Amino acid sequence: MPLVGGAPGLRQPVHAEDLAIGAIEAAARPAAVNKFYSLPGAETLTYKEMIGRVFDGLDMPRRTVSVPPLIWRAGFVVAKPLFPSANVAMGIRMMKDMTFDSGPAVQDIGWKPRAFKPMFD
Repeated sequence: MPLVGGAPGLRQPVHAEDLAIGAIEAAARPAAVNKFYSLPGAETLTYKEMIGRVFDGLDMPRRTVSVPPLIWRAGFVVAKPLFPSANVAMGIRMMKDMTFDSGPAVQDIGWKPRAFKPMFD
């Protein structure tokens, strides 16, 4: 798996089932009326670690390679015809933090997501 710049950007992956539970809880609580919530996962992980856990869940060895951002950008000049829906920003985002505050959701709807340990059949 190519990881741009070592993929240090922080993420808070969340299970779809936890999101569904959060939606049901929000619908049942008066404190949540007309409010929007960030519903991040229980852990803050680097993008690289998140991908590593996907490999773990697939029972595969973690195989990643760090690609310098300049090489990533240059590679898209060549790869664009082969992958027309892909774009440079998809990789560059691996280096950016994308985290959210769950405090209001914890307070209003009892938000308690699980740790990110994906399992695949």
